[in-house]
Amino acid sequence: MDHHSKAKELLQQRDELDGKIKELMLVLETNNSTMDSPLLDAEGYPLNTIDVYAVRHARHDLICLRNDRAALTEKIVVEMENENKEVSGQTATSEEKPVHRTSNEPFVKISSVVELSPADIGGFRKDDLIIQYGNLHHGNFNDMQEVAQITKQSEDKIIRVTVIRENRPVRLEICPKKWSGPGLLGCNIVPISGANV
Repeated sequence: MDHHSKAKELLQQRDELDGKIKELMLVLETNNSTMDSPLLDAEGYPLNTIDVYAVRHARHDLICLRNDRAALTEKIVVEMENENKEVSGQTATSEEKPVHRTSNEPFVKISSVVELSPADIGGFRKDDLIIQYGNLHHGNFNDMQEVAQITKQSEDKIIRVTVIRENRPVRLEICPKKWSGPGLLGCNIVPISGANV
């Protein structure tokens, strides 16, 4: 199987995961619950206003599916990059031009992520250090307005992001979109101390 076909197959698998994630998110929303909201009352009894069993299972499955999605995304990026190497000047599934970073030095970081937001579903985690955000990197970053502009221009589109997490690079695909919370991402991105802001 060639790289394009493999990437397409992986994308289909990820779409299926996204569908399951949405179903599980609906279970939590229906029960007015989040990933860490209480399931017991003050006396230690299960709340009778929610389906405790369903919420517990939804939380567990969401954690598993998020991990599976992150692993799939990394495989997809690898297949796309391999295809790009074979087909000069052609991009697999993205209109983004290749970005050549001058360094792997982070320039902004994630200070908080709202549960079940586009940022959360896309794989952002608190304290992720961003070394590439679309075509932005440490070498061409000037101010936070650039991050906001890329986010706004990429509504309902994929932004390729590379972060440093636990001292290793992690590639993500973030899709800014309108959701039940504020903004298009549901996370707080702040400049790193010493960055050119």
